[in-house]
Amino acid sequence: MLAACLEQPGKVEVKEVEKPSVKEGEVLLKIDACALCGTDKRVLAGEKPVSVPIVGHEIVGRVEALGENVDSVEIGQRVAVQTVIGCGECNACKSSRQNLCEKGFTAIGYAYNGGFAEYMIMPKIGVDQNCLIKIPDALNTDIATLMEPLSCCINGLRSIPLEGMDHVVIMGAGIIGILNALVAKARGVKRVTVMNRSKGKLDLAKKIGLPIDDFICTKDADAVEWVKENSEAGEGVNASIVCASTTTLAAPAMEMLKRDGHLSFFAGMPKSNPATMVDLNLIHYRELHIHGANSSVRVDYEEALSMLMSGKIDWAPLITHRFSLREFNKAVAAQNAAGSLKLIVEPHT
Repeated sequence: MLAACLEQPGKVEVKEVEKPSVKEGEVLLKIDACALCGTDKRVLAGEKPVSVPIVGHEIVGRVEALGENVDSVEIGQRVAVQTVIGCGECNACKSSRQNLCEKGFTAIGYAYNGGFAEYMIMPKIGVDQNCLIKIPDALNTDIATLMEPLSCCINGLRSIPLEGMDHVVIMGAGIIGILNALVAKARGVKRVTVMNRSKGKLDLAKKIGLPIDDFICTKDADAVEWVKENSEAGEGVNASIVCASTTTLAAPAMEMLKRDGHLSFFAGMPKSNPATMVDLNLIHYRELHIHGANSSVRVDYEEALSMLMSGKIDWAPLITHRFSLREFNKAVAAQNAAGSLKLIVEPHT
C-alpha cells in the first residue's frame, strides 16, 4: 500500500509499504480521507515526538476487514476514528474520560500508525474502547474529517456556561479558533469575536461568511483596549479562549475578562518554554475561572457528528484544499498559506 512515512524530522517519503493484516480483536480500515492539523505540522518538523512512521489522526474510512471476535462494526461500514486510547483501567478511563487517563493516553498517529496511508489498523485496545464511530452515508467525507477537531472544541468548552453569554473572544483564527467560535455561537453566545495577529486568516474567515460577529487584527488594535471599547461600561467579556500556542496571549486573555469570567487554554504551550507572567490577583479579586482542554472522547465525537449533520452551518467552505496521498509534501507546504484552513489528504485518488 502507499503511505506517507516520516523518515526523519522534516523528511517525509511517500512510498509503498506492506499492507497491514488484522489480528484477533483488530479492525483494518480503508482510509477515505485524513485531514492535516497543526499538531501534524509540529510532528513532521520534529518538534513533537512520535513512535510510528505514519501519522494522521483526523480520519474517515470504511471497515475493510475484521479480526476474530470483533462484532462492534461490520465490513463496509463508514467510521470516524477516535484518536485517544486510554489504559482502560484507571478511574478516568472507567468514567469514559480516556483523555484524562491517569497513565497517560496513547493515540492514533502517535503511538499507532495513522491515516496518511491507504489502510490502517485500529488496535484491539481501541476496538475494545469503541474508538470506531459509525457515521451515516449522508455525511460528506471531507466534512466528516472535522469530527475530530470539532470534538476537541466541544470538550474544551463543555465546562464553560456559554449559554446566554453576551460576548466571547477567541484568540487565534486557524481552523481550531474558527471551530471554537462556531461551537460558542451554536451554544447561544450573543457576540463572538475572533482575534488574530495576521490579517490573512481573518480575511479568509470573513470571506467564508460564517456566523461570527467580529474579526480583529491585533497588529492594528490592542486586544484589551478593543474589548474595553466594545463591552458595556468597559467591563470586559464573559470568556476568552486561547487557541494559539503563544504564551504572550495569556495575560491579555485574562485582562479582558469581566468579573466571574472564564479563561480557557485550548492550545498547549511549547514544552520548552510553557510559562509566562500573569497577574494572579485578577483571578482572586475578579473570581475568574481557568480551564484547560485536552483532546476528546466518544461523547464529544457524537455531539460533533450531530452538529455536522444538523444543517445549521455550511461546513464546506472550511475545507480549502484537497490533495492526493502522492502530493502529501505539497499539502504540508500549503498549511502555511494565508488561504488555507482545513486541508484534506485522500489516499485513494
